[in-house]
Amino acid sequence: MKYRKLGRTNIKVFPIAFGGIPIQRIDEESPVKVIRRAVELGINLIDIAKAYTDSDK
Repeated sequence: MKYRKLGRTNIKVFPIAFGGIPIQRIDEESPVKVIRRAVELGINLIDIAKAYTDSDK
């Protein structure tokens, strides 16, 4: 897939984002592996928020 321009910015993002909510439900080591694999696959937009408890750490 080709990267797309994010809104009115010059930021190029993969058309599929990674949502941060699921990584709060697994052990502490697995999210690191999951995020690294997502980045290896080209995903560069990761949705996190303080409301997701600790998904931003």
